[in-house]
Amino acid sequence: MSIKTQKTNAILALFFASWFLTAIPVSAANPYVGTTGFSFLKIDAAARSAALGGAFVAAQGDVNSMGVNPAGLATITGSAGTATYTDYLLDTQLGFVGFGRALNRKTAWGVGIRYISYGDFQETSSDNPTGKGLPNFGANDWALQFSLGRALSKNLFVGGTLKGIYSKIETYSSDGYAANLGVLFKAPVVDLSVGASALNIGFVRSGYSSGTKEALPVNFKLGLAYRLAHLPFLLLGDINLPNDNDPYFSVGGEFTVAKIMFLRAGYKSLYDEPNGLGKQAGLSFGTGFLWRDYQIDYAYSSLAELGKVHRISLTGKF
Repeated sequence: MSIKTQKTNAILALFFASWFLTAIPVSAANPYVGTTGFSFLKIDAAARSAALGGAFVAAQGDVNSMGVNPAGLATITGSAGTATYTDYLLDTQLGFVGFGRALNRKTAWGVGIRYISYGDFQETSSDNPTGKGLPNFGANDWALQFSLGRALSKNLFVGGTLKGIYSKIETYSSDGYAANLGVLFKAPVVDLSVGASALNIGFVRSGYSSGTKEALPVNFKLGLAYRLAHLPFLLLGDINLPNDNDPYFSVGGEFTVAKIMFLRAGYKSLYDEPNGLGKQAGLSFGTGFLWRDYQIDYAYSSLAELGKVHRISLTGKF
């Protein structure tokens, strides 16, 4: 295939993908919103992916991809560790710690733990609505995961993740089990990759109360990543099909400065105008700095009236 043909194919692929992404309708009155449990599983766990609007299913060579598409694990080399802290909405704190290692040129594995703390709450009762003299209680969620990625050929990668999930509020608790499945394909077009994943497919074993079990937040993702030939710019786009909302899209771009600094921006249509959150909702920005084998990333996400979210990640290769 000639260089001219490859460039033409890349332009056509990006054109049709962009057209399809922007054609997805978003409804403000979806009856399934808020019908699933363990919502913390839907939150971006890494600063880089958050700064890109969550468009990350076709990303390569990043250990954080195991949370979005476990097939991406098979594209890492050596060993890598990552840790992220997120200052989320309403004093909620989210964290993720993970580790990935390539066993050989075809197989890599990874482990990770995600948590969210909702802070302290004041206990109240019908005869004491202010809770004066009553103790506080906490609420938090946890997810422990194990991922495996494997190269079926030099251009095709597959992966899977198993997760154990636990949630507790005061004396009540719930737990479940889920799996992520993913595929990543390096297209014949130079520097173009396509990814797809199915997230949080599983079941709730025990609900907060007897006879009540919430569904897990399942999401099907399809996306692409394309690195421009004559410009240090990475373009990414994802289509999302969640079971508790309308379809939405994510787009993001990453510009590399002198191979040591990264400038990022993204947009997620989930928080678009029809939901009444304002024009700035869904926008995200970020930066990253590479020093030797260590990279620090920062992301800022705007949810308009809901608030602003700050993330910081540290990733190291060794």
